[in-house]
This record gives sequence, C-alpha cells and structure tokens, in this order.
Amino acid sequence: MRLTRGSEKRTMRCRRTYMDTDRKLCPICKEQKPFSSFQLNPDGSVRKHVCKACYARKWRTRAKLDVLNAYGRKCACCGEAHPQFLTLDHVNNDGGEHRARFDSRSAELIYRDVKREGFPKDKYQLLCWNCNCAKEYWGTCPHQMGLTADVAYAEMEGKIFHTGKQYQNMNLEPLKLGPHAPRTKRVVDPSETLAKLLGKFSPEDVMNLLKKIQGP
Repeated sequence: MRLTRGSEKRTMRCRRTYMDTDRKLCPICKEQKPFSSFQLNPDGSVRKHVCKACYARKWRTRAKLDVLNAYGRKCACCGEAHPQFLTLDHVNNDGGEHRARFDSRSAELIYRDVKREGFPKDKYQLLCWNCNCAKEYWGTCPHQMGLTADVAYAEMEGKIFHTGKQYQNMNLEPLKLGPHAPRTKRVVDPSETLAKLLGKFSPEDVMNLLKKIQGP
C-alpha cells in the first residue's frame, strides 16, 4: 500500500517516538539499549538484534585476526605470541604516510587496506609493542643488534659519574686574578669635544656662530 504524504509524516513521527522510548536487550553485551542503538528498517522496526557497538567490535576483531593469521601470529623479532602485545609494523618506516591517507587513525582501516593489498610480506610485519617502540626510538631493536640485558645494564652504569674530591684537584691558578685594579677616570680634552660638536654643523653655520660670539 502506498503511503500518502500525511501518513508518511505520522510514520516518521511515530518512529522517532518509538526509537526514543522503547528499549531492547542486546544478546551479546547483555545491555538494555534504545532502539537507536540498533540497525533499523525504514519503518522503524529492528533490522538486526545485535547493537551497533557489538557489530563494530566484531568487525574490528575480525580485521585484526586476519592480519595476525596472515603474518604468523608472532613477533618477527622476539617471537612474542600474545595477541594483545602484537602490532602491525611498516617495514619501510612509512606508517605515518600510510595513516595520513585516512581521515581516522583507527587501526581497522589500516588492517582492511593491508588485506586489500593481499598481505604483502615485504611491506608489513608483526612486532610486539616493545620491539616496535624500540625500532622507532633507536632505529633497530636491541634484539637485532645483539644487545643483551647484561650489556645494556653495564652501559647504563658506565654513564653514571660521581663528583668528589678526586675531581676537584684541578689547576685553577690561571683563574686567580687577584684584587681588582682601581678604575681611572678618563680625562676629556675640551678641544676634542668642541671639534665633535662643530663637526655636526655646516661651515656657514660655524661662521654665523663665530660672528655672534665676536659681536658687532
């Protein structure tokens, strides 16, 4: 049956009231949510019985799981296999340029783009947070440099120095200047001052000044 314009307005008005007042239980998160939290049909009835937030969480998890499965489910540097520790690393250090192509910084968009490219092994790899941050900070992870924990502690302890009497026996003799020399007042020559003053005037002004001083 075709709706008239008046019935369309009543249907839209009823749908808004229906969405704001009625609530529904999501079977996944077990929360009572308004109908606006679910995907609806044009007439206002519920289209899917799982809320939008649970569906979004589902697709984010599936996108990350596809990436983890494609790249071996472990860190390519240290072998860490816990999924909450693993991140996607750009082998060529162009992650900033890759993220700039999207309006959002959501990792799901990156995962989908990697899947669209066919999970290339020469552009991406899995790294744990420690190895990824170390690569960004030092350029290379300490695991790849062969830097063990004992060597790292030894280097840190070697950078700590202490100041004591053994460092205070420096030769400070050249720095001892003795008492301050008395300041002498500079004697100003009146002719020098007059020459500087007359240098600011033109010859005509000087002649007029001399005539005024000599008088009639």
